[in-house]
Amino acid sequence: MDRKPGLLMAQLLNRFIWFDGALQKSLDERGHGGVRRLESMAMIYVHAGVRRPSDLARLLGVTRQSMNTALRELEEKGLIYLEPDPEDARCKLVRFAPEGAAMRLDALDIVLSLEAELEARLGAQSVDDLARIVSADWGEAPVVRKQPAKPQGMKAGKKKRA
Repeated sequence: MDRKPGLLMAQLLNRFIWFDGALQKSLDERGHGGVRRLESMAMIYVHAGVRRPSDLARLLGVTRQSMNTALRELEEKGLIYLEPDPEDARCKLVRFAPEGAAMRLDALDIVLSLEAELEARLGAQSVDDLARIVSADWGEAPVVRKQPAKPQGMKAGKKKRA
């Protein structure tokens, strides 16, 4: 398929939604329903080692208030604990609750199965390439500023005489 300029962001988002939708449906099928997308995304980052709610909020692009609400809901569901941060008494750290181990194991099994399904559909090399590309350091997100408009009547490359 040819690449359509301007659609890469939408295509990446669609593929994320494919993954998350399959994860949510599969968790429901296994009796672990009721986890919202923000909650599952937070759980993925906690699994990757991110433990501070403020870091989770920043990575997920949500307010601290939204993140704290999601974490409280995960705590009420018995999936995480919020414990004092030994380095900063004003903060909490997220820790997985032992009571949620079965769900986490099922979620990991589902994600690994989805990756295997992608390999079957797209080929192992394509999935390896995709993993390499999305794991690469893309650097800081740039700010793309509007280019100043060229004055009417001027052609590109020509300088106005004084």
